[in-house]
Amino acid sequence: MADPDPQALADAVAALRRLIANLRKTKAPAELLGEVERQIEALHQRLAPYDHPGPYMQGVLDMGEGSMIPHAHEPSVFFPYSPVVGPANPIAPHVEFVQQGEELVAEHVFDAPWCGPPASVHGGVVALVFDELLGCVVVVSGLGGFTGTLTIRYCALTPIGEPIRMRAWVDRREGRKTWAKGTMHHGETLCAEAEGIFISAAGHEMALGRKGS
Repeated sequence: MADPDPQALADAVAALRRLIANLRKTKAPAELLGEVERQIEALHQRLAPYDHPGPYMQGVLDMGEGSMIPHAHEPSVFFPYSPVVGPANPIAPHVEFVQQGEELVAEHVFDAPWCGPPASVHGGVVALVFDELLGCVVVVSGLGGFTGTLTIRYCALTPIGEPIRMRAWVDRREGRKTWAKGTMHHGETLCAEAEGIFISAAGHEMALGRKGS
């Protein structure tokens, strides 16, 4: 069974992401919600026969076809199924990381599905995004590796519905270990900062293709 068309899948996933946000915020009457449930169940029944049984990874749907998309420059292209940046993953907030020199930067407005404290992004979601942000900047730098530790300092609430600026950079490398750091800001307010140690393993290094290469 062939992999889905990437653009058709991304469009369908984006539509579902909007639906998820609607359901998180809805005050719709029971009759409408019942109709929505029936339509969603019908779509589930139609899609289920096409499920890939796994194993799964962020880079490709079918590991038998290769582990990564070659010559990818942006994290969302390199990891299309990521739960953070992946356009093919409906649970992803789809934060768009952009490479600027040796750093990764992003600006994203989190919607209600990612709410934790009142009007604020859930702390676990902040951690999830940092794990991906720091991991991706390590990959962008041509190093790669798996998360060894992730330390986060929550400085202020991260508001829902407001632009959140993010940046990450590689701090240093010692042997198989790479230290990466990152921040999240709302305006001039530092919401959170993080440091991660990423450990490379033989045969598992991965790197994004560098622009111009």
